Order: sequence, then C-alpha cells, then structure tokens
Amino acid sequence: MLFPRKCCYNTKMAEKRATKKSKVRAIRRTSAVTVKPVGAVKEKTNNLLFSKIKKINLKILSVIIIVVVVCVLYLLKGLFIAAIVNGTPISRFTVTSELEQKDGKQVLSNLVAQTLIEQEARRRHVSVSQKEVDDSVKTIEANLASQGQTLDEALATQGMTRADFMEQLKIQDLIEKMFSKEVKVTDKEVTDYIEQNKASIPSDLTGNNLNNSVRQQLLQQKLSTVFQDWLTDAQKNAKIMYFVNFQ
Repeated sequence: MLFPRKCCYNTKMAEKRATKKSKVRAIRRTSAVTVKPVGAVKEKTNNLLFSKIKKINLKILSVIIIVVVVCVLYLLKGLFIAAIVNGTPISRFTVTSELEQKDGKQVLSNLVAQTLIEQEARRRHVSVSQKEVDDSVKTIEANLASQGQTLDEALATQGMTRADFMEQLKIQDLIEKMFSKEVKVTDKEVTDYIEQNKASIPSDLTGNNLNNSVRQQLLQQKLSTVFQDWLTDAQKNAKIMYFVNFQ
C-alpha cells in the first residue's frame, strides 16, 4: 500500500518541476535581450568613423581644389584680361577682336602662304636645320654691327620678336632652297645694274665687293618674282576653306 503512494507523490513532483521549468523558459524568452556580437559592434563603429573621416577629407579636398583654381586663374590672368583701368578690366578677347579687324586679313594671308610653303617643302623633301637658321642670324648680326646697330634694336623698330624673326628666316631659307635653281644672274646683268644705278651705290663699295653685292640683290629680286608666281598658282590650286571673313 505504501508503494503506490510513493509513485503518486513522485509523479506529482515531476509534474510540478516540469511546469516550473516551462514557466522559467517562458519568462526567459519574453525577457530575453538580443545581444549583438562584439565584431558587429566594432564594424559599425569603424564604419561611422570612416564616414566621418571621409567627410572631413572631402571638405579638405574641396578647399584645396578651390585654392588651386584661384592660384591658376591668378597666374593665367593674362590669358583673360589684357589690362585693368581704374578697376575696369579690358578683356583679352576685346584686344584680339580689334587686332583681327585691323590686321587679321593680312595675318591670315601670311599664315596661309607659310602653310603652302611648308607643304611644298615636305613634298620636295627640303628642310632647314636650326644650325642653318643660327648661321643666318649670325651673318645678319655681323652686318648690323658694322652699321653700329644690334639685331634686337632693328627688330624693335619693326615690332618683331627674335622668335618671329627666326621663323621668317627659316621660311626664307626654304624658299631659297626650293627656287634658287630656277634663278640665274649673268655678269652682264650685274654690269648693267651698276651702270644704271651709279648715283645710289655707296662710294665705299668697289670691285668684287660691289659686284657680289649687286649679284645678291639681283638674285633676291628674281627669286622673289619666281616665288610670287609659284605662290599665286599654289593658292589657286589649293583647297582652302575660310571660316572667317575680315573686312
């Protein structure tokens, strides 16, 4: 009789324990707090820190770009502004427009002629080295020095720079190389010229010096005539498209 009571007692105790455990589990589930892993927290912190650093770097970069742009504009101000008169700027465009209206037609014509000469020189495989240009400059400087003048002074009176002058010398040398074979001056032409221009010939020029000087002058005149004839034909036959019309 005692054994069944013990079994009944044990059964009731087990049920009570099971009920208590289920209640505890329910309480734990309802009161449970989700805890994020430590790595996730660190990653989120790093992302926030990186975002702040990125914003700061963008601000610094923006300031640097603005400073650089301002400095560049200041250094290159001559490309946009020619002068400032009592606070009023005169733009480079205004100056360029005035120059174009005044000399644009002649300048463009010269550039077209120069381009045709260079194209013809390439076609004929004719070139002028820098040494040849330098030698021509030295010869001219020596001639000017004998007259008590420097090349820079002579260029200043013509409103030319040394670079422009050397470019013209190169073109002239190309012309001479291409057309000099077509030009000849006879001794009779030299003698006739001296006889016809005695009054204008300097008294210190005599003998071979006089003959050589006159021969060179006549050669240049003939060379100029031959070149002008060629240039006229070249301009007629060339395909030239003009996009501006200067008055």
